[in-house]
Amino acid sequence: MVFCAHPNYNGCMIKKTRFILVLFAFLFAGQAHAFFSPLSVSILPPVQFPPEDFSITGVRASLLWGNHRDVYGLDVGVLGNVTQLEFVGIGVSGLVNITHGTTTVIGLQAAGGANINTNKTAVYGLQLALGLNQMTAESSVVGLEAALVNLVDHTKVYGFQVGVYNKSLAVYGFQIGLVNVTDSLHGIQIGLINFNRTGLFVVSPILNVGF
Repeated sequence: MVFCAHPNYNGCMIKKTRFILVLFAFLFAGQAHAFFSPLSVSILPPVQFPPEDFSITGVRASLLWGNHRDVYGLDVGVLGNVTQLEFVGIGVSGLVNITHGTTTVIGLQAAGGANINTNKTAVYGLQLALGLNQMTAESSVVGLEAALVNLVDHTKVYGFQVGVYNKSLAVYGFQIGLVNVTDSLHGIQIGLINFNRTGLFVVSPILNVGF
């Protein structure tokens, strides 16, 4: 704190004013984009409340489509939802869930079309889609991942990966589909054709086992 018990009172007041201005700048600079709301209701951006630069810490309910900075909690969309930065919670949509930042799914991420996560992702529970599960960064699934196509080249699956076409970095458990592809298998592949790029049997029909 700056005190003005000084013969040069005016100079001291100037210093005190500067100190207060610097303090306010410090306090509010880190909060410039940290706007929070416990609830979001959206029809289609920009027709949504609150606007896109808010972080939702509770429930986001989108009649058609929602788009926000962060989401922490329950995310429900009739068509879909987009999260630009961090997502933590449960995501359910009729068409697509899209996350561009760090993503932590706790319990369930489900979509009628696709789940697309473009940054580091951790799924604890179920990741389900009728069409596509796609993760393009280093990620992990602990539980069950199921879709027509699971395209998760940089993902380690601990549990089950089920689909017509499955591709992963590593599987610790079961990979079940028509075509199964992984770099490292520590479990069992069941499918028409199975690829384990670092295993004893690089290509194997019907059944492949890795340790």
